[in-house]
This record gives sequence, C-alpha cells and structure tokens, in this order.
Amino acid sequence: MSKRILHTSDWHTGRKLKEHDRLEEFRKFFAWLEDVIARENIDALIVSGDIFDTTAPSPKAQELYYSFLGTTSCRNTVIISGNHDSPSLIDAPAEIMKLCKTHVIGRAYDDSSKEAIILYDPDGQPEFIVCAVPYLRDRDIRRASPDDDPESIERSMKDGIMKHYSGAIGRALEIRGDSDVPVIAMGHLFLEAGRTLEDEGVRSLYVGTAVKVGTDIFPEDVAYTALGHLHSPQEVGRENIRYSGSPVAMTFGEASGPAKTVSIVEFEGRNFSGVKEIPVPVFQRLERVSGGSVQEIGRKIEALGSENVSIWLEVTYTGSEAIGDIQGSLEDYVRDYPLLEILSVRDEGSYKDITEDLEGFTGKTLDDITPERMFERLIEGRDYSEEQRETFKAMYREILHKIAAGEN
Repeated sequence: MSKRILHTSDWHTGRKLKEHDRLEEFRKFFAWLEDVIARENIDALIVSGDIFDTTAPSPKAQELYYSFLGTTSCRNTVIISGNHDSPSLIDAPAEIMKLCKTHVIGRAYDDSSKEAIILYDPDGQPEFIVCAVPYLRDRDIRRASPDDDPESIERSMKDGIMKHYSGAIGRALEIRGDSDVPVIAMGHLFLEAGRTLEDEGVRSLYVGTAVKVGTDIFPEDVAYTALGHLHSPQEVGRENIRYSGSPVAMTFGEASGPAKTVSIVEFEGRNFSGVKEIPVPVFQRLERVSGGSVQEIGRKIEALGSENVSIWLEVTYTGSEAIGDIQGSLEDYVRDYPLLEILSVRDEGSYKDITEDLEGFTGKTLDDITPERMFERLIEGRDYSEEQRETFKAMYREILHKIAAGEN
C-alpha cells in the first residue's frame, strides 16, 4: 500500500508587501491546504522552514499558525525552523504539540542523531523516519576563531553542515534497518544546483557569503529530501530531492515567475515512487505594469481594472520626460476601479539617467564633484526647457541651503 506526504515550506506567515497586510491571503492558504490534506488522504505533513516571516511574528500571524495546526486532519506533522524563524519560538510549544502528533524542531541539537523522528501509523507501527534538520546557524556547526578568514569560515561551515546531516541521516538509516519504512530528510539550506529568481524574497544564508552544499550530503538510501529556503518549486540533481517553493508570492517578481505549488510525494515500501505538484490558488493577484508615458501606463491599468478582480500593482515608468508626481497622475486611472491599488511606483528612466551620468565623472576625485555639479550633470541633456532647468537648479540650491542651516 502506498504512503503519501505533503511537502511545503516558506510560508512566511505574517509577511507584508509594501506595508500592506496579507493575513487574509495566509488565512485562505491554510484553509485551502487543509482541504488538500483531506482530499488527497495525506499521511504526513512536512514543513521545511520559514514558518514566519520574522523572528517576532505578530499575535495574529501566530494565531493563524496555531489554529491551522490545531484543526488539521493530518495524522502526523513535522516542522523545522528556517532562517527567518526564531528557533526558541518554534520550540516553545514542542511538548504540547506532540499530543496532537506535531513534531517541531527549532534549534539544532548538539547531537544531530536526536533529529531523527519516527512517525507512526494508526496501528502504532513505524510509517516514516524523518531527519528533521532545521536551519543551521554558524554557532550550531562550528567554533569561531580569531584567525578565521572568509575562505576558512566557508570551508568549516560546509564541513559542519555535512557532519550534522551525516549524524541525523545515519541514525535514521540505523533505525530503519531492513524494514520497508521510507527515510525522509528535511532541510532549510541552499544547494549548489538550486535556482533563484532575480526578485526572489530569499536572504543569503550567512552574512558575507551564501554557503552552498552539494546533493551528495543526501545518500541514495534517503527516499526523499524535502527542502526549504528557495522560493521556486524545483528538483535538484535527482527527482527525489526537491524544493517545494513558497506557496504565496513574496514579491511582484515572484508573482510573475513559476506557479506556486505544494508537493505530494508517494512511496511504495521504503522507496520513492513519484511526486505530484498541486498548484496553489492565487489569493491576491500581483501585477507589474510599465510604460514610457502616464497615458500608456494608464491604458494598461484600465485594462486590468475591467477584469473586476482585486489586483495590487507595481508600476514602472520608463520614459525620459520629467513628471513631478507620477503616483498622483496614475491615481486618476485607478479611481474608477476600487479593486485596483497601486502599491509601488518606480521611475526607472531617472535611475538609468543617473547611472549613465555617473560615467561622466570617471577619473574625477570627490573634491572635483560638488553636489551642484552632480545635479547639473543630472539634468543636462534631458528633455527639459531652459526655464525648467533654471527652476530645478534654484529649487536644489534652496534645499542645500536648508540642509546646511539645519532646517527641516
């Protein structure tokens, strides 16, 4: 008889987008996830880190998390912490959670063999053996030395990660012995072959360097490896080593990337037999709109407004004409569409001009480049009338004067 787990990660519960609350999205996601668990007859839920978006999640974010765990129909759940999580917060209710067959590991054990967990079926027989390795911080896997340099730090951290996983997986395989129980490894880390999006909401694993390891830390005897940290769903090296990806788009860039999914993994005996990706519904649509004029952007906004669905917008202006209040100009287009909201406006044309203008100062020292000259360089060659240029210069000189005088 086949067995099934549901692999998900990187919930980032409580995350905001441009200071906009997203709790309703997470509430809908948890309701949808419970429906999938019940409909697909899931035997165990595996959550591979980044439960929350910050180490100090709001009470409402925590309420959503605990309400879901308290009502889910899943027989067994295993949760590890990610780099965004507070290990102590994840660990705090561990003993109480065991009563409802939920196992949480926030802080890594000094003895990683203790991270091997046995999950039991309704008859009390071992059903899965899970190596629940949380996000490994520097202090978890190595001792700092005054002689450390970036190269030696990276080398010692890689060694520490490999040693830690070896202990947990070795213990799990020892427990399994000759039985038909599948071994599942969990991790929140960056594998060398993993892919990220340009605008993916992933922070580097460590300050100064993103320590990456190879898939060889997961031996062939491991039936499935359930990873978190990268937000795009993907297999890495082998079909049975996967990132489930984040179920909710963290950024506008993620929203335009691959569809969000959770992974349902099947086993025959101790062996991996296949994976099925279940698309996650979009609970709040995010759209990028760009154009070289307010009118062009406005037409695109009106087209989206005619769809009569809730859409949050990130607008990019690419034109060269100076527009004093782009946001205000665009608000006229969304006024008639209450389901549209502009969260962000970027003036990419000005940014490009600034970077190009800086090239004109090649070979100069800071003493050669006064604030006034920098500003003049910025507006030279742009499509301004002479009157506009003089007005801008006067306004800029007034600003500099107020700064020097300490005025607000």
